[in-house]
Amino acid sequence: MPTTFEPLANASTFRRIAAAMWRQPSDPSIYGSMDLDVTGTLRFMERYRQQTGRRLTVTHVVARAVAQAFARFPDLNAKVRFGGRLERRRTVDLFVSVATDGGKDLSGARVEDAADKDLGDIITELESRALDIRKGKDRNYEKSRGTFRTLPWWLARPLMWLTDVLTNELHLHLPTWGLPRDPFGTAVITNVGPFGIDTAFAPFLPIARCPMLLLVTEVKPRAWVAGGRLEVRPVLRLCATFDHRIIDGFSAGRIASVVRDYVENPGMLLDQEDVPVTQRQTARAQA
Repeated sequence: MPTTFEPLANASTFRRIAAAMWRQPSDPSIYGSMDLDVTGTLRFMERYRQQTGRRLTVTHVVARAVAQAFARFPDLNAKVRFGGRLERRRTVDLFVSVATDGGKDLSGARVEDAADKDLGDIITELESRALDIRKGKDRNYEKSRGTFRTLPWWLARPLMWLTDVLTNELHLHLPTWGLPRDPFGTAVITNVGPFGIDTAFAPFLPIARCPMLLLVTEVKPRAWVAGGRLEVRPVLRLCATFDHRIIDGFSAGRIASVVRDYVENPGMLLDQEDVPVTQRQTARAQA
């Protein structure tokens, strides 16, 4: 029997307005969050700082975990080009957001081949890039932002469209214009914890073309069940936005599983040469 319909006679005023105001859904975003017990992670981070003198942060830990997750499942490291063609990246490149101008502006440091870099390499690269951006020494950032500062508002949208075509559709590498190829890479990671944000989800940038955005929120004491007992533990909540054209619920779960393993078992973070062997063995034993 064919499905039949009849008018919804008692629709509220809001529903009538909403039906007329919005178009059909076309956004492929899906959202998910998970809480991680970082009791051991915080101890690991403190030992790492003491043993190496490096400023290890939660952002570095999460970046390393995300890089390894996408390396484990390379088919998820993809982008959509030409209106529907799926293409896989050959490397895992991360874009870590950096606040500038006293928090008034936002840029980011791109870490290329992140899956092949150890924890120390990631720390060094992010610290160096963030410092250059904040001091006005990053050429790509200065050129792109300088252009938009002086551009009339009515030209901003056409320029963004052209930038998307050049860097994502045509894959042109134009660093002299401040336009690197595939500018955001595999995933965008933003730490909103310093702002006291508990739970939030980031919207996809049309120019990003990455399969995942990840917000790192504030580590907070929360109720946690461990060994059948209710305890208060430091908990990190990660909030992800996925591109459903590339990542579905099953594959999002696979990514989440690897990220959880690395963050909650921090000894895994030292699988590559990162600190002297004796320190690495000690860290693994204590983690």
